[in-house]
Amino acid sequence: MANFKLLSEYYLSLKEKKEEGKKVVAFMSHDNIPEELIDAAGLIPLRMIFAGNDELMDASHDFLSPSTCAFAQSCIGAFSIKPERYKFLELIDYFIVSNHCVSDICASEVIAKYFNIPRLNFYVSYTKTGNSVKYFKLELLDLKKQLEEIKGTEIDAQVLMNSIKKFNNFKKKLLEISNTIISGSQKLKIFHKAMLYGPDILPELDNIILEQSQTQTSDESKDILLTGCSIFIDDYLNSLIEEGGGNVVFFDTWVGFNYYYQIFDEKVINSTKDSMDLLAHRFEKNIYGDHTVPNFLERKVSHIETFYRDHEKKTGKKVGVINHIIKFCDHMSIMSSHLKNQLKEKGIFVLNLERDYSRANRGQLSTRIEAFLEMM
Repeated sequence: MANFKLLSEYYLSLKEKKEEGKKVVAFMSHDNIPEELIDAAGLIPLRMIFAGNDELMDASHDFLSPSTCAFAQSCIGAFSIKPERYKFLELIDYFIVSNHCVSDICASEVIAKYFNIPRLNFYVSYTKTGNSVKYFKLELLDLKKQLEEIKGTEIDAQVLMNSIKKFNNFKKKLLEISNTIISGSQKLKIFHKAMLYGPDILPELDNIILEQSQTQTSDESKDILLTGCSIFIDDYLNSLIEEGGGNVVFFDTWVGFNYYYQIFDEKVINSTKDSMDLLAHRFEKNIYGDHTVPNFLERKVSHIETFYRDHEKKTGKKVGVINHIIKFCDHMSIMSSHLKNQLKEKGIFVLNLERDYSRANRGQLSTRIEAFLEMM
């Protein structure tokens, strides 16, 4: 019911902006799309963060094999049947085709082609070298040109810089929310709303922090760090964790840390004259996402271990790790056994939880999560 209210209000908000002449640019949610550039062009960025039931997956099978990432299937399914709760998808004007992974680019191309949505291209290197940063800068310039063709005029450099500062302050506020002692479900609701509305809800976030901070989590709950794939809107996974006696204290995912940790230092902003260089610099420093080659595994293990030690020192409670793997997500599954083994060597409990969005699996997932929490 809460998600239905959120999506209904979002539809009305988006419809109002469309009536003002705004255009909507959608994309598969990942952490290298320069939404500030979209915003500076006077367009509305819309992240695809909707998944969680069989209906959306099943509706995609005319376009992609069932052996494709369940999230990619769900994105296509949402466009195929456009259920009442997702009717804002009808307001999309453009879709960015990007290559975060094979499923991302396949689903994006299907959505653009078969649902007659003009595509914008933006491709990202899988490595983090000097040449890959230069390539990213070229892709930024190309996307800027595509957006300017839609806008009809050039994107003003100062407008782009203002947008970067606006999103930077927005992410700082999300970091503050992440550090509050509220339940994982409350944090996730805030993150979901924030990812939809962006900096438009900045004035609300202070009030949300004040209100939500009045609700403390139970000392009896088992603290969980969720890594791997995100929990998207309409997914039931977080409910299973809380029903089993767990509480996600840290979302180490796209919807969470991978988004809000990409904050510019004020000195960097003030000392960089070219806004496009700032965006390229952020790509270079984005070392914790799964789109980081080489050394992704080493950095992930170190990052999780640091949080584990800091949390135990601060609260006296150990953190268990649930590595959430959407079925057929190669980015997450290929390293899952190595991640688990290396963290276990450091004394950290890990559950590799591979799943799709089938409701029929809910009981089995619940049993596995409860067993893991009991083991902790």
